[in-house]
Amino acid sequence: MAGKDFIDVERQRGDCFRFLAVCFYPPERKVLLEEGVLENLHRLLGDVCPEAASSFEGMAGALSRAAEEELAVAHAKLFVGPFELQAPPYGSLYLESQKRLMGDSTMEVLKMYQRAGLAFSGDFEDAPDHIAAELEFMYFLIAKEIQALRQGDRIDAFGYLKMQQEFQDKYLRPWMEPFGERIRTASEHEFYTLLAESLSTFIMKTPVPRTLPEKVGAEA
Repeated sequence: MAGKDFIDVERQRGDCFRFLAVCFYPPERKVLLEEGVLENLHRLLGDVCPEAASSFEGMAGALSRAAEEELAVAHAKLFVGPFELQAPPYGSLYLESQKRLMGDSTMEVLKMYQRAGLAFSGDFEDAPDHIAAELEFMYFLIAKEIQALRQGDRIDAFGYLKMQQEFQDKYLRPWMEPFGERIRTASEHEFYTLLAESLSTFIMKTPVPRTLPEKVGAEA
């Protein structure tokens, strides 16, 4: 794959993580439909992971048919509360035998954020291993990889690639299938059942590249 093509593919992969994260925010029809999040994500998945794109079909229709309050209630029941969550969006509750929030795996995730030069702002009120935070972290690592490639810094680029591999293999992929199954089992809303299927498929079937092309970015 040519250097420029590799960067384009990586940008698309990163944008998939970014837009999937938005789908786990409190739902706003304007953002998801009018600002093109769902449309762009469907197009990107078609290029990056067609299997996930096929699961994604129908999400825009499900969203457009639902009242905004209905979708907000479905989101709260799954991910927010105030009652017992149907599908807790925190990695530690799936990765650890004690099923506890802010467990050891959460601290390991936080250390990886710090290794990458990130710190949580005072505005962030959730756990570091929330699904949206982890997806956005993958987007950040890919963006840093691309930046290094464009500057001709292969060492930094490969370092960010290795961090993606470590994070996805240790802290993201292992809980995607049980998390998705909880959503599919509990949710009464088609939007979230389709999202769960698309997310699981994307994470499980989209590997992080193991190497860089011989010439890429500023070298290509």
